[in-house]
Amino acid sequence: MQARERDDTASVGRDLKAVLRQFEQWRAAKQSGERIPQHLWKAAASLYPRYTVNRIARHLRLDGADLRDYIDPDRKKRGWKRREVPQFVPLSVGGSGGRADCRIKLSAGGRARATIRLKGAGVESVVEVLRELWSRDG
Repeated sequence: MQARERDDTASVGRDLKAVLRQFEQWRAAKQSGERIPQHLWKAAASLYPRYTVNRIARHLRLDGADLRDYIDPDRKKRGWKRREVPQFVPLSVGGSGGRADCRIKLSAGGRARATIRLKGAGVESVVEVLRELWSRDG
């Protein structure tokens, strides 16, 4: 894991490394429970849009949603725009005879995620579970 972190840090620019050093210095000296100072939030936000919010948050060990809110404070006021999505999409199984080896990843915006792994399981039971999940009101 350390080798990957080192490689990942090596691929970023000087600006992100400089802000990372500021965060590391602050973390080394901070008191327990102390909030991140405004100047560090500003430094982190200044890296956007050169880097994605996810990448900044990952390198600086910040909560991505908090960083997004700092960068765009009106984001919460605008709210989540619901896209029209089908409630249920039937899938044909083909020649597998109702048995499958696959992984299904589902996401409902930022609210819910599910990964279903089928290994020799009958598709019928999964179809029923999916139908139930997608029929509930958000």
